[in-house]
Amino acid sequence: MTLLSSLNISAGYGDLLAIEHMSVDLEEGSLLGVVGPNGAGKSTFLRALMGVVALRSGRVIWKGSDIGGLPADARARLGIAMVQEGRRLFPSLSVQDNLLLGAYHASRTERRERQEEVLVLFPALRDILGRTANVLSGGEQQMVAVGRALMSRPSCLLIDEPSLGLAPIIVDEIYKTLPKLLDSGVSIILVEQEVGRVLSIADLLVVLHEGKKVYQGAGTEFRERPDALAEVYLGNVSAVGGGN
Repeated sequence: MTLLSSLNISAGYGDLLAIEHMSVDLEEGSLLGVVGPNGAGKSTFLRALMGVVALRSGRVIWKGSDIGGLPADARARLGIAMVQEGRRLFPSLSVQDNLLLGAYHASRTERRERQEEVLVLFPALRDILGRTANVLSGGEQQMVAVGRALMSRPSCLLIDEPSLGLAPIIVDEIYKTLPKLLDSGVSIILVEQEVGRVLSIADLLVVLHEGKKVYQGAGTEFRERPDALAEVYLGNVSAVGGGN
């Protein structure tokens, strides 16, 4: 079942059109990886899905309904959550308070239950709940950012550059949680610069270049033929069978 779709969407900032005519489907229970060079429009694509950036054209479909005109908070209530690039925590608030902001609409009992679910995923946070976010390491901040998004119990999680600025061992820990989220019923769109990371777990991989989708294919296709992705990055789409 298709959970979230972008149908021919275009979006940008001022006079800049950052993505053009993007059509991508996220299937329920799957992980969609979005890769491409800097400036390809990857982050704008996620922001357009979330409603942080307004559409210039096209439609965003959630479970069969057009949500392109809804603001970000309304989309969050439907079950879409986003972890933005750079974590964007509230630095003067504690880890616990940052987490609780992700479930501000829930009852106190529900917030406690959801926090415990996050701590099971990220046990390293259990002993630092009282620390303010500004004294955390980059890896701890990323765990809090993902945890805060999960506090809303989303059906769909949009994650933007989770490995940015982090040591490989910390990135390993972040990536270990993603299959667990899929198993729990959360579908994921993952934007990543570290292509090898996303390639190892993606069900579907989309390649962007200069705001346009230049190729998409099954994750298994690229895992079986690592050279195929290099061909796409070099612009030789025909060498890997053509995009769609």
